[in-house]
Parts: sequence; structure tokens; C-alpha cells
Amino acid sequence: MRNLTLIVIPTFNERENIARLIGEIRARKVPADILVVDDDSPDGTGQIVKKIAQADKSVYLLSRREKAGLGRAYAAGFTWGLQRGYQKLISMDADFSHPVGALAKLIALCRPDTVAIGSRYIKGGKIVGWKWPRYLNSWGANLVTRALLQISAQDATAGYKCYPARFLKQVDFSVLKAAGYAFQPEMLLKAQDSGFKLVETPITFVDRQAGESKIHGELVKSGKVVFALIRQSKSNRQLLKFLIVGAINTGVDWVVFFLLRTLFFRLQLNLPSLGGQGGAQQTLRQLAKAGSFVVSATSSYIMNRTWTFRSEDKKIGREAAKFFLVATGGLVLNSLIFYLITAVFRLPDILGLVIATAIVLVWNFLMNKKWTFRDA
Repeated sequence: MRNLTLIVIPTFNERENIARLIGEIRARKVPADILVVDDDSPDGTGQIVKKIAQADKSVYLLSRREKAGLGRAYAAGFTWGLQRGYQKLISMDADFSHPVGALAKLIALCRPDTVAIGSRYIKGGKIVGWKWPRYLNSWGANLVTRALLQISAQDATAGYKCYPARFLKQVDFSVLKAAGYAFQPEMLLKAQDSGFKLVETPITFVDRQAGESKIHGELVKSGKVVFALIRQSKSNRQLLKFLIVGAINTGVDWVVFFLLRTLFFRLQLNLPSLGGQGGAQQTLRQLAKAGSFVVSATSSYIMNRTWTFRSEDKKIGREAAKFFLVATGGLVLNSLIFYLITAVFRLPDILGLVIATAIVLVWNFLMNKKWTFRDA
């Protein structure tokens, strides 16, 4: 029975590692074929793999004429694997930084709707052999990448992953922005935005013991790619749309409020109030504000449902109720924060408005994304 899992290992000058790595994978009886994608290594890495492949029919060599970057190597390897019907494809470094012992767990976690990640930054995961400046650099880059691209995985820059063929078949490798290490978060972003789950399992990442690191000069290049990817992020596009909808419906709220206030004042509604004529007018103002809130919140729900999140939930009543609960919670939170800043800390009103608005904006967006329109 043929293997349906393929381990893709890009190489450039890895003659000190590649034979030992293939040997260890085979010694552990991992149910997977191995494809080494070699970028014309001057040290003869390709020739070593070619010799191994002649004796082991589950090992393959894909030779490329030039060093075109890690991302391009993986793209070539994944394309090769998809053409031959593999259902799970693993990205793995050749320098033993990715533990062979974690392969079985990655393969088990990888499903048609799930990308499995060998993670350094979840409980149980760790890094061995790095000096603190490199660790801080990696940790910081991962944190910024996660925040900017809103990737749910704790290790957004992980290179040790198992992808289902169902996801990779959706990827147009010719339009990927990253040729180098930024390929890793770009692929996770595409998977997440396409509705695939990201599941992590802890690994011990060990710094290479032989050969030279290829990461020098990649940080700046990867940073540029990450900032370019911000525009492609589904979450960031949704946030921008959410802000536009919020601005529009702030205008709706104000217009409706002034229209209702004017109408109520002209009708001189006889409503119970406290404080005489001034109290009656305040009651009318509160009624006008309640009416404007209902109109603007309804308009906001419709726009966010049809444009921002493109929800197809058939239970519109339930969804609308969630939206109004979030909006009401935001209204209460806004008032509490404003009171705390202006009354307790005695800071200027404008500062209270800005801080309260910013916090409630984040609250409204995240609650609607994660709860109201969760399945959108």
C-alpha cells in the first residue's frame, strides 16, 4: 500500500545533515515518502539524495537550477506532491531543528479541514540552543506577525507543519508574495482565511548543529512581506469594513436623533417627567436617542451582515439579537469607561471619549466576529 503523506525538505548545502535525517525518519518507520527539493547545492547535497533514492524507492529528489528561496522550494515540492496524489504534505527543515519524533503527531492531527503545526510557543514547546538575542528576535517577530495578520496560531512563523491536500489545491503558488521565510505565515493566513482550522502541537526546536544557517538577511525581507500581507488579511479587510459601517451609522444615529427630537418637540408629547418643562424636554431627548439607537443599530446589523462578514446564517432573528446584545454591551461599556476616565481620574472629556470609543470599537468588532457572525 502506497504512502499518502509526503515530507517535503528543501535543501541548500545540507550534505552534513540530509543523509542522517532521512535515515532517522526511516528508522522511526514514519508512514510517509520523502521529497528533497535541492536548489543546486554546490556541496553535493543533491548527489547524496540521488544515491539514497536509488536504493529507497520512497525517497525522491527534485533538483532546481538556482537558489530561489524557501517559499519557492516548498511551492515546487507541494506542486510535485499534489500531482502525484498525496493527501498530506509536511514542510520540514533539513537541519534537525524540527524533531523527527513529532512527525507521527503532526500526521495524526492533519485532517482535510485542519493544518497541523509543530509549535515552539505553546505550553510544552521550547527552543534549545539559541542565545537570548535571537530568541527575543524570533519571539518578537512572531508576536508582531500574529498581531498584524490576526493569525490565531500561537506560532505564526512556524516552519514545521502538515497541510491537507484539500487546502494546497486551493493555493495559487504563482501569486504568493513570499519567496523566503515569510512563506510560513502567508500560508497560515491563507488557510485561516479559507476556513481551515489551525491546530498546534508542542515541539522542542533545536538549533542546527551542522551546516550554516540560511536565515541571515531574511528578517527585513520577511517584514516587508508581512506588511504587504496585511492588505490581504480577511480579518483586516473585515475590520476596515466594520469601521466604515460604524462611521456611516454614527451619521445615521445623529441624523435620526435630531429628526426625532425635532418631531417630538413639535408634537409636545405629554409624557411623565421630573423637573418641570426642562425635565419633559430631557425625556423627549432620551426617547429620541433610544429611537436613533434602534435605527442605527438595525442599519449597522444589515450592513455588517451583508457586506462586512457576508453572513449566510438562516436564523436571522437569533443573529440580530446577538448583534443588539453586543451593541448594548458596548453602549454600557462606553459609559462606564467614560465615567471612570472623566469622573474618577478627572481627565479631560475628549480623552475619555477617545479611549472609550477605541476600547468599545475593539469590543464590538471582536464580539461580532467571534460570536455574532462566527460562522461567516
